[in-house]
Amino acid sequence: MFMRIEFPQFMKVIKLLSNFKLIVGPIVIMIFLELAFPYFLHKIPLYLHAAIDSGLLGLAQTSKRSLIPDDYILILGDSNAAGLGEWFNESLKDRRNLWPDFHTAHILHNKLNVDVISFGGAGAGNLMNLVFSPITQFKYINSFGPYNLKKPKRILVIFDEGNDVSDNLKELKKLFLKKFDLGRIYDNKYFRLFLDDVFQNNNPYEVSTSSLKRLIFSRFLYKGIKDLFSENKYQENWQKILKSQKIHKLKLNEVNTSYKQERLLKTSRHTILNVALVGSEKWVFSNKNFRPPIELTEDDIKLGIYVFEQSLLYASEFFKGSKIDIVYLPSVTSSYNLLTIKESGLGLSLRKSNYSYLSKIKESEIFLVQEVKKIAEKYGFGFIDVRQDVRSASKSQIIHGMVDQNHFNEVGYHVFSDSIINQSDYLKQFIQ
Repeated sequence: MFMRIEFPQFMKVIKLLSNFKLIVGPIVIMIFLELAFPYFLHKIPLYLHAAIDSGLLGLAQTSKRSLIPDDYILILGDSNAAGLGEWFNESLKDRRNLWPDFHTAHILHNKLNVDVISFGGAGAGNLMNLVFSPITQFKYINSFGPYNLKKPKRILVIFDEGNDVSDNLKELKKLFLKKFDLGRIYDNKYFRLFLDDVFQNNNPYEVSTSSLKRLIFSRFLYKGIKDLFSENKYQENWQKILKSQKIHKLKLNEVNTSYKQERLLKTSRHTILNVALVGSEKWVFSNKNFRPPIELTEDDIKLGIYVFEQSLLYASEFFKGSKIDIVYLPSVTSSYNLLTIKESGLGLSLRKSNYSYLSKIKESEIFLVQEVKKIAEKYGFGFIDVRQDVRSASKSQIIHGMVDQNHFNEVGYHVFSDSIINQSDYLKQFIQ
Protein backbone atom coordinates (compact mmCIF):
# COMPACT_ATOMS: atom_id res chain seq x y z
CA MET A 1 0.00 0.00 0.00
CA PHE A 2 1.15 3.48 -0.81
CA MET A 3 0.87 6.34 1.57
CA ARG A 4 -1.54 8.88 0.28
CA ILE A 5 -0.15 12.36 0.02
CA GLU A 6 -2.51 15.24 -0.27
CA PHE A 7 -1.72 17.94 -2.86
CA PRO A 8 -0.97 20.64 -0.28
CA GLN A 9 1.46 18.30 1.43
CA PHE A 10 3.07 17.50 -1.93
CA MET A 11 3.60 21.20 -2.62
CA LYS A 12 5.23 21.64 0.78
CA VAL A 13 7.71 18.87 -0.09
CA ILE A 14 8.49 20.52 -3.45
CA LYS A 15 8.97 23.88 -1.77
CA LEU A 16 11.23 22.31 0.85
CA LEU A 17 13.36 20.68 -1.85
CA SER A 18 13.56 23.98 -3.73
CA ASN A 19 14.68 25.81 -0.62
CA PHE A 20 17.20 23.06 -0.01
CA LYS A 21 18.67 23.56 -3.49
CA LEU A 22 18.83 27.29 -2.96
CA ILE A 23 20.90 26.73 0.17
CA VAL A 24 22.98 23.74 -0.89
CA GLY A 25 23.64 24.92 -4.46
CA PRO A 26 25.71 28.01 -3.54
CA ILE A 27 27.55 26.02 -0.88
CA VAL A 28 28.54 23.37 -3.44
CA ILE A 29 29.66 26.08 -5.87
CA MET A 30 31.75 27.82 -3.19
CA ILE A 31 33.39 24.53 -2.19
CA PHE A 32 34.22 23.84 -5.83
CA LEU A 33 35.68 27.33 -6.31
CA GLU A 34 37.73 27.07 -3.10
CA LEU A 35 39.19 23.75 -4.30
CA ALA A 36 39.85 24.93 -7.86
CA PHE A 37 40.91 28.56 -7.30
CA PRO A 38 44.43 27.86 -5.93
CA TYR A 39 45.37 26.14 -9.20
CA PHE A 40 44.38 29.10 -11.39
CA LEU A 41 46.05 32.06 -9.67
CA HIS A 42 48.18 32.70 -12.76
CA LYS A 43 44.99 33.07 -14.82
CA ILE A 44 43.61 35.92 -12.72
CA PRO A 45 43.66 39.20 -14.72
CA LEU A 46 46.15 41.82 -13.59
CA TYR A 47 43.48 44.33 -12.59
CA LEU A 48 42.19 41.81 -10.01
CA HIS A 49 45.58 41.05 -8.45
CA ALA A 50 44.98 43.52 -5.63
CA ALA A 51 42.31 41.16 -4.27
CA ILE A 52 44.60 38.12 -4.17
CA ASP A 53 46.24 37.13 -0.90
CA SER A 54 49.43 39.24 -1.02
CA GLY A 55 51.52 36.30 0.19
CA LEU A 56 50.52 34.34 -2.93
CA LEU A 57 51.04 37.05 -5.54
CA GLY A 58 54.28 35.44 -6.69
CA LEU A 59 52.25 32.55 -8.10
CA ALA A 60 49.79 34.92 -9.80
CA GLN A 61 52.55 36.48 -11.90
CA THR A 62 52.54 35.65 -15.60
CA SER A 63 56.29 35.75 -16.19
CA LYS A 64 56.45 31.95 -16.03
CA ARG A 65 55.21 28.98 -18.02
CA SER A 66 52.86 27.51 -15.42
CA LEU A 67 51.48 28.09 -11.92
CA ILE A 68 54.59 26.79 -10.12
CA PRO A 69 57.85 28.11 -11.62
CA ASP A 70 60.62 25.65 -12.39
CA ASP A 71 64.37 26.41 -12.32
CA TYR A 72 63.34 30.01 -11.96
CA ILE A 73 64.96 33.39 -11.40
CA LEU A 74 63.83 35.31 -8.32
CA ILE A 75 64.02 39.12 -8.29
CA LEU A 76 64.40 40.84 -4.91
CA GLY A 77 64.42 44.53 -4.05
CA ASP A 78 62.14 47.53 -3.72
CA SER A 79 59.42 48.89 -6.01
CA ASN A 80 61.78 48.71 -9.01
CA ALA A 81 62.03 44.95 -8.45
CA ALA A 82 58.24 44.79 -8.17
CA GLY A 83 57.90 46.50 -11.55
CA LEU A 84 56.08 49.66 -10.52
CA GLY A 85 55.95 52.63 -12.82
CA GLU A 86 53.93 54.07 -15.67
CA TRP A 87 54.21 50.93 -17.80
CA PHE A 88 52.46 49.07 -14.99
CA ASN A 89 49.90 51.85 -14.47
CA GLU A 90 48.97 51.93 -18.16
CA SER A 91 48.80 48.12 -18.31
CA LEU A 92 46.49 48.13 -15.29
CA LYS A 93 44.08 50.48 -17.05
CA ASP A 94 43.96 48.44 -20.28
CA ARG A 95 41.23 45.89 -19.63
CA ARG A 96 41.57 44.50 -23.17
CA ASN A 97 44.84 42.78 -22.22
CA LEU A 98 44.17 40.67 -19.16
CA TRP A 99 47.77 39.50 -18.64
CA PRO A 100 50.04 42.32 -19.83
CA ASP A 101 53.80 42.59 -19.58
CA PHE A 102 55.02 45.51 -17.51
CA HIS A 103 58.51 44.97 -16.04
CA THR A 104 61.85 43.16 -15.89
CA ALA A 105 60.43 39.75 -14.98
CA HIS A 106 58.31 39.68 -18.15
CA ILE A 107 61.17 40.85 -20.37
CA LEU A 108 63.57 38.21 -19.04
CA HIS A 109 60.90 35.52 -19.35
CA ASN A 110 60.04 36.45 -22.94
CA LYS A 111 63.62 36.82 -24.15
CA LEU A 112 65.12 33.84 -22.34
CA ASN A 113 62.13 31.49 -22.04
CA VAL A 114 62.88 30.95 -18.35
CA ASP A 115 60.54 31.31 -15.40
CA VAL A 116 60.93 34.56 -13.48
CA ILE A 117 59.05 35.81 -10.42
CA SER A 118 59.48 38.83 -8.17
CA PHE A 119 59.16 39.15 -4.42
CA GLY A 120 59.92 42.88 -4.66
CA GLY A 121 58.21 45.22 -2.22
CA ALA A 122 57.50 48.93 -2.46
CA GLY A 123 58.36 51.45 0.25
CA ALA A 124 60.76 49.28 2.22
CA GLY A 125 64.46 48.89 2.94
CA ASN A 126 66.64 45.81 2.75
CA LEU A 127 65.49 44.39 6.08
CA MET A 128 62.06 43.93 4.59
CA ASN A 129 62.69 43.39 0.90
CA LEU A 130 65.67 41.02 1.27
CA VAL A 131 64.89 39.19 4.51
CA PHE A 132 61.41 39.23 5.94
CA SER A 133 59.21 39.55 2.88
CA PRO A 134 60.88 37.03 0.51
CA ILE A 135 61.53 34.38 3.15
CA THR A 136 58.08 34.59 4.67
CA GLN A 137 56.43 34.66 1.23
CA PHE A 138 58.34 31.53 0.29
CA LYS A 139 57.32 29.77 3.51
CA TYR A 140 53.77 31.02 3.24
CA ILE A 141 53.31 29.64 -0.28
CA ASN A 142 54.64 26.25 0.75
CA SER A 143 52.33 26.14 3.76
CA PHE A 144 49.43 25.54 1.37
CA GLY A 145 48.89 21.93 0.39
CA PRO A 146 48.56 22.47 -3.40
CA TYR A 147 51.92 24.23 -3.67
CA ASN A 148 55.49 23.00 -3.70
CA LEU A 149 57.72 25.94 -4.58
CA LYS A 150 61.40 24.99 -4.79
CA LYS A 151 64.19 27.46 -4.14
CA PRO A 152 65.22 29.57 -7.14
CA LYS A 153 68.04 28.71 -9.49
CA ARG A 154 69.20 32.33 -9.57
CA ILE A 155 68.47 35.43 -7.52
CA LEU A 156 68.78 39.00 -8.83
CA VAL A 157 69.11 41.43 -5.92
CA ILE A 158 68.45 45.00 -7.04
CA PHE A 159 70.27 47.62 -4.99
CA ASP A 160 68.59 51.00 -5.45
CA GLU A 161 71.10 53.83 -5.26
CA GLY A 162 68.31 56.35 -4.73
CA ASN A 163 66.72 55.19 -1.47
CA ASP A 164 67.98 51.82 -0.17
CA VAL A 165 70.46 53.41 2.24
CA SER A 166 68.01 55.95 3.66
CA ASP A 167 65.24 53.33 3.90
CA ASN A 168 67.64 51.04 5.79
CA LEU A 169 68.34 53.76 8.33
CA LYS A 170 64.61 54.36 8.80
CA GLU A 171 64.00 50.65 9.42
CA LEU A 172 66.88 50.54 11.91
CA LYS A 173 65.47 53.48 13.82
CA LYS A 174 62.06 51.85 13.91
CA LEU A 175 63.10 48.29 14.80
CA PHE A 176 66.63 48.14 16.22
CA LEU A 177 66.62 50.94 18.79
CA LYS A 178 63.57 49.55 20.59
CA LYS A 179 65.44 46.75 22.37
CA PHE A 180 68.98 46.53 20.98
CA ASP A 181 72.22 48.35 21.80
CA LEU A 182 73.34 50.69 18.99
CA GLY A 183 76.92 50.48 20.24
CA ARG A 184 77.05 46.79 19.28
CA ILE A 185 75.45 47.14 15.87
CA TYR A 186 78.65 46.21 13.97
CA ASP A 187 78.93 42.97 15.94
CA ASN A 188 77.78 40.53 13.25
CA LYS A 189 76.56 37.91 15.74
CA TYR A 190 74.66 40.53 17.71
CA PHE A 191 73.08 41.91 14.53
CA ARG A 192 72.06 38.39 13.58
CA LEU A 193 70.17 38.15 16.89
CA PHE A 194 68.37 41.34 15.90
CA LEU A 195 67.45 39.87 12.50
CA ASP A 196 66.14 36.70 14.12
CA ASP A 197 64.12 38.69 16.64
CA VAL A 198 62.54 41.02 14.11
CA PHE A 199 61.92 38.15 11.74
CA GLN A 200 59.99 36.26 14.40
CA ASN A 201 57.98 39.23 15.61
CA ASN A 202 57.35 41.23 12.43
CA ASN A 203 56.56 38.71 9.74
CA PRO A 204 54.45 40.29 7.01
CA TYR A 205 52.79 36.90 6.46
CA GLU A 206 51.97 34.24 8.96
CA VAL A 207 52.36 30.64 7.89
CA SER A 208 48.89 29.49 7.00
CA THR A 209 47.53 27.20 9.68
CA SER A 210 43.98 28.40 10.28
CA SER A 211 41.08 27.21 8.18
CA LEU A 212 40.05 30.82 7.52
CA LYS A 213 43.41 31.69 5.95
CA ARG A 214 43.09 28.72 3.64
CA LEU A 215 39.85 30.02 2.16
CA ILE A 216 41.73 31.71 -0.66
CA PHE A 217 38.77 32.28 -2.96
CA SER A 218 36.44 33.57 -0.22
CA ARG A 219 39.03 36.12 0.89
CA PHE A 220 39.68 37.04 -2.76
CA LEU A 221 35.95 37.65 -3.25
CA TYR A 222 35.61 39.66 -0.03
CA LYS A 223 38.64 41.86 -0.72
CA GLY A 224 37.60 42.38 -4.33
CA ILE A 225 34.19 43.69 -3.28
CA LYS A 226 35.74 45.82 -0.53
CA ASP A 227 38.27 47.35 -2.95
CA LEU A 228 35.49 48.46 -5.28
CA PHE A 229 34.42 51.04 -2.69
CA SER A 230 37.94 52.34 -2.02
CA GLU A 231 39.37 52.33 -5.56
CA ASN A 232 38.34 55.90 -6.42
CA LYS A 233 39.75 57.30 -3.18
CA TYR A 234 43.02 55.43 -3.78
CA GLN A 235 43.31 56.85 -7.30
CA GLU A 236 42.68 60.38 -6.02
CA ASN A 237 45.41 60.09 -3.38
CA TRP A 238 47.82 58.53 -5.88
CA GLN A 239 47.31 61.38 -8.34
CA LYS A 240 48.01 63.94 -5.59
CA ILE A 241 51.29 62.20 -4.79
CA LEU A 242 52.37 62.08 -8.43
CA LYS A 243 51.37 65.66 -9.19
CA SER A 244 54.60 67.07 -7.76
CA GLN A 245 56.81 64.40 -9.39
CA LYS A 246 56.32 65.16 -13.08
CA ILE A 247 59.13 65.33 -15.60
CA HIS A 248 58.63 68.28 -17.91
CA LYS A 249 60.49 70.30 -20.50
CA LEU A 250 62.34 73.35 -19.24
CA LYS A 251 60.22 76.45 -19.88
CA LEU A 252 61.46 79.97 -20.43
CA ASN A 253 59.43 81.30 -17.51
CA GLU A 254 61.34 78.99 -15.20
CA VAL A 255 64.22 81.41 -15.42
CA ASN A 256 62.31 83.31 -12.75
CA THR A 257 61.86 81.88 -9.28
CA SER A 258 58.29 81.04 -8.30
CA TYR A 259 56.78 80.28 -4.92
CA LYS A 260 55.85 76.80 -6.12
CA GLN A 261 59.42 76.04 -7.15
CA GLU A 262 60.77 77.33 -3.87
CA ARG A 263 58.30 75.23 -1.90
CA LEU A 264 58.96 72.00 -3.80
CA LEU A 265 62.64 72.31 -4.63
CA LYS A 266 64.23 74.32 -1.81
CA THR A 267 67.58 73.30 -0.31
CA SER A 268 69.19 74.89 2.73
CA ARG A 269 70.41 77.99 0.83
CA HIS A 270 69.32 77.80 -2.78
CA THR A 271 66.54 76.70 -5.03
CA ILE A 272 67.89 73.93 -7.29
CA LEU A 273 66.21 72.31 -10.25
CA ASN A 274 67.57 69.05 -11.62
CA VAL A 275 67.81 69.59 -15.36
CA ALA A 276 68.83 66.74 -17.63
CA LEU A 277 70.08 67.21 -21.17
CA VAL A 278 68.29 64.63 -23.35
CA GLY A 279 69.22 65.02 -26.99
CA SER A 280 69.05 68.76 -27.60
CA GLU A 281 66.28 69.35 -25.05
CA LYS A 282 66.40 70.14 -21.34
CA TRP A 283 64.04 68.28 -18.99
CA VAL A 284 63.28 69.12 -15.36
CA PHE A 285 63.22 66.49 -12.60
CA SER A 286 62.30 66.82 -8.96
CA ASN A 287 65.30 66.76 -6.63
CA LYS A 288 63.54 64.87 -3.85
CA ASN A 289 64.25 61.15 -3.33
CA PHE A 290 65.65 60.68 -6.82
CA ARG A 291 69.37 61.08 -6.23
CA PRO A 292 72.16 59.37 -4.26
CA PRO A 293 72.04 60.04 -0.48
CA ILE A 294 74.13 63.24 -0.58
CA GLU A 295 72.38 64.57 2.53
CA LEU A 296 73.76 61.69 4.66
CA THR A 297 77.15 61.51 6.34
CA GLU A 298 79.70 58.92 5.33
CA ASP A 299 79.08 57.07 8.61
CA ASP A 300 75.33 56.98 7.89
CA ILE A 301 75.95 55.61 4.40
CA LYS A 302 78.32 52.94 5.73
CA LEU A 303 75.69 51.90 8.28
CA GLY A 304 73.02 51.68 5.57
CA ILE A 305 75.32 49.54 3.42
CA TYR A 306 76.13 47.33 6.42
CA VAL A 307 72.40 46.64 6.81
CA PHE A 308 72.28 45.72 3.12
CA GLU A 309 75.25 43.36 3.56
CA GLN A 310 73.83 41.57 6.62
CA SER A 311 70.34 41.34 5.12
CA LEU A 312 71.78 39.85 1.93
CA LEU A 313 73.78 37.27 3.90
CA TYR A 314 70.67 36.29 5.85
CA ALA A 315 68.76 35.78 2.60
CA SER A 316 71.63 33.86 0.99
CA GLU A 317 71.71 31.44 3.93
CA PHE A 318 68.00 30.76 3.64
CA PHE A 319 68.16 30.37 -0.14
CA LYS A 320 71.28 28.23 0.08
CA GLY A 321 72.18 26.76 -3.30
CA SER A 322 70.75 29.71 -5.24
CA LYS A 323 73.35 31.78 -7.08
CA ILE A 324 73.07 35.51 -6.34
CA ASP A 325 73.79 38.52 -8.55
CA ILE A 326 73.68 42.05 -7.16
CA VAL A 327 72.29 44.51 -9.72
CA TYR A 328 73.32 48.11 -9.10
CA LEU A 329 70.47 50.45 -10.08
CA PRO A 330 71.44 54.13 -10.48
CA SER A 331 69.16 56.82 -9.09
CA VAL A 332 67.18 59.00 -11.49
CA THR A 333 69.61 61.92 -11.36
CA SER A 334 72.57 59.57 -11.88
CA SER A 335 70.92 58.15 -15.00
CA TYR A 336 71.09 61.37 -17.05
CA ASN A 337 73.49 64.06 -18.21
CA LEU A 338 72.58 66.39 -15.39
CA LEU A 339 72.75 70.15 -15.43
CA THR A 340 71.51 72.52 -12.75
CA ILE A 341 69.58 75.72 -12.62
CA LYS A 342 70.66 77.47 -9.50
CA GLU A 343 69.14 80.52 -7.85
CA SER A 344 71.40 83.53 -7.42
CA GLY A 345 70.92 87.17 -6.41
CA LEU A 346 70.37 88.05 -10.06
CA GLY A 347 67.87 85.25 -10.70
CA LEU A 348 68.34 81.73 -12.01
CA SER A 349 71.24 80.79 -14.24
CA LEU A 350 72.09 77.60 -16.15
CA ARG A 351 75.33 75.98 -15.08
CA LYS A 352 76.98 72.98 -16.66
CA SER A 353 78.93 72.33 -13.54
CA ASN A 354 78.17 73.18 -9.97
CA TYR A 355 80.64 71.59 -7.62
CA SER A 356 78.59 71.96 -4.48
CA TYR A 357 75.77 69.88 -5.93
CA LEU A 358 76.75 67.86 -9.01
CA SER A 359 80.05 66.72 -7.56
CA LYS A 360 78.31 65.51 -4.38
CA ILE A 361 75.98 63.39 -6.51
CA LYS A 362 78.93 61.91 -8.39
CA GLU A 363 81.04 61.30 -5.27
CA SER A 364 78.15 59.63 -3.45
CA GLU A 365 77.41 57.44 -6.45
CA ILE A 366 81.06 56.32 -6.82
CA PHE A 367 81.33 55.55 -3.11
CA LEU A 368 78.14 53.45 -3.14
CA VAL A 369 79.18 51.51 -6.24
CA GLN A 370 82.56 50.68 -4.71
CA GLU A 371 81.06 49.56 -1.41
CA VAL A 372 78.36 47.38 -2.99
CA LYS A 373 80.90 45.83 -5.37
CA LYS A 374 83.17 45.03 -2.40
CA ILE A 375 80.32 43.08 -0.80
CA ALA A 376 79.79 41.09 -4.01
CA GLU A 377 83.50 40.25 -4.27
CA LYS A 378 83.82 39.43 -0.58
CA TYR A 379 81.10 36.77 -0.61
CA GLY A 380 81.37 35.52 -4.16
CA PHE A 381 78.18 37.14 -5.47
CA GLY A 382 77.92 38.33 -9.04
CA PHE A 383 77.89 42.08 -9.66
CA ILE A 384 76.00 43.72 -12.51
CA ASP A 385 76.41 47.46 -13.05
CA VAL A 386 73.81 48.83 -15.49
CA ARG A 387 74.85 52.50 -15.24
CA GLN A 388 76.68 52.72 -18.56
CA ASP A 389 73.81 51.22 -20.58
CA VAL A 390 71.23 53.33 -18.76
CA ARG A 391 73.16 56.55 -19.37
CA SER A 392 73.80 55.68 -22.99
CA ALA A 393 70.06 55.25 -23.56
CA SER A 394 69.15 58.44 -21.66
CA LYS A 395 71.30 60.60 -23.96
CA SER A 396 68.58 60.43 -26.60
CA GLN A 397 65.34 59.59 -24.76
CA ILE A 398 63.53 59.78 -21.44
CA ILE A 399 63.68 56.35 -19.77
CA HIS A 400 61.66 57.14 -16.65
CA GLY A 401 57.98 57.90 -16.24
CA MET A 402 56.78 61.37 -17.17
CA VAL A 403 54.61 61.43 -14.05
CA ASP A 404 56.05 58.63 -11.88
CA GLN A 405 59.66 59.61 -12.48
CA ASN A 406 61.06 57.37 -9.74
CA HIS A 407 60.58 54.28 -11.90
CA PHE A 408 61.48 53.27 -15.43
CA ASN A 409 59.00 53.58 -18.26
CA GLU A 410 58.66 50.75 -20.80
CA VAL A 411 61.80 51.83 -22.67
CA GLY A 412 63.73 52.08 -19.41
CA TYR A 413 62.74 48.61 -18.23
CA HIS A 414 63.90 47.16 -21.56
CA VAL A 415 67.25 48.97 -21.31
CA PHE A 416 67.66 47.82 -17.71
CA SER A 417 66.75 44.19 -18.50
CA ASP A 418 68.92 43.99 -21.62
CA SER A 419 71.87 45.30 -19.64
CA ILE A 420 71.38 42.57 -17.02
CA ILE A 421 71.27 39.88 -19.72
CA ASN A 422 74.34 41.19 -21.53
CA GLN A 423 76.41 41.22 -18.35
CA SER A 424 75.39 37.77 -17.12
CA ASP A 425 77.04 34.69 -18.63
CA TYR A 426 74.35 32.60 -16.95
CA LEU A 427 71.49 34.49 -18.62
CA LYS A 428 73.13 34.81 -22.03
CA GLN A 429 73.08 31.05 -22.47
CA PHE A 430 69.26 31.14 -22.65
CA ILE A 431 69.04 33.68 -25.47
CA GLN A 432 66.95 32.17 -28.24
